[in-house]
Amino acid sequence: MVAPSVPDYRLESAAFVHALIALSAKVATIDGAPTKAEYAAFQALFVDGKLADAAQMRSLFVQRAGDTSSPLQYARQVAAMTVGQEALHRDLLARLMQVALADGALNAAELELLRAVSDVLAIDKDTFRTIIGQGMVPVNGSPYEVLGVSPRVTDEELREQYMARVQKLHPDRYQAAGASAETIAMLSEQLAAVNAAYHNVSKARAKKAPRSSTGGSSAWWRRNTKGASS
Repeated sequence: MVAPSVPDYRLESAAFVHALIALSAKVATIDGAPTKAEYAAFQALFVDGKLADAAQMRSLFVQRAGDTSSPLQYARQVAAMTVGQEALHRDLLARLMQVALADGALNAAELELLRAVSDVLAIDKDTFRTIIGQGMVPVNGSPYEVLGVSPRVTDEELREQYMARVQKLHPDRYQAAGASAETIAMLSEQLAAVNAAYHNVSKARAKKAPRSSTGGSSAWWRRNTKGASS
C-alpha cells in the first residue's frame, strides 16, 4: 500500500494535531514499546519535517507513548472535531494502520484498537475490512506473496517465516485474551491463507528437488534383484 502524503497540519487546530499524534503513539504502543520502525512510520505519515514545530510534534509522540492515557479518548476528540468528514476518517485509519504495520503483520491487539477507533469515527464495517485488508496477508496473492518471502529463499528461511506468521496470526492465543469475534474471524482467514501457501510452496519444491543418489540406487537395486533369489 502506498503511503499517503503528509497532511498540512497548518490547516488544522492545535487540539486536532495533539489528538492525532497522541492516537498514533497509542497505536504504536498497543502491543509493546514502540520500535524504531514504528517511530519512523509515524514521522513519515504524520510529521512534515519542514514545519517549525516538527520537533515538538515528535516530542508529543514520545510523551504519549509512555503514559497510561486511553487511546480512545483521542479518537473521540478527533471525531468530535471532524464530524461528517468521512474521507478524512478513512485516511486517518489508513495512516494508523501503516504505523501498526511498521513492526510486522497486524496482530490481534492492533486489530482490536484499529477496530475500536474505526467505530468511534463511524467507519462502516465493510470499509474497515477493505482498508485493513490492504495491510494484511494478501489472501489472493501468490503463495510467496502470502508468506512474505522471495521465491529465492532457502527451505529453512521459508519455514522460519512461515512459523513466525503462524505464531503471530494464530487466533487461539487471542481468543483466550478476549479478542472480538470479528478479529478472530479475520485472523483465522489470514492463517488459513498462510497455511495453504506454505503447503503449496513446499509441495512444489518437493517435486522439483532432485532425487538423492542413495534413493535412486536403492530403487534400482530393488528392481534388479527382485527375482534374484528365485
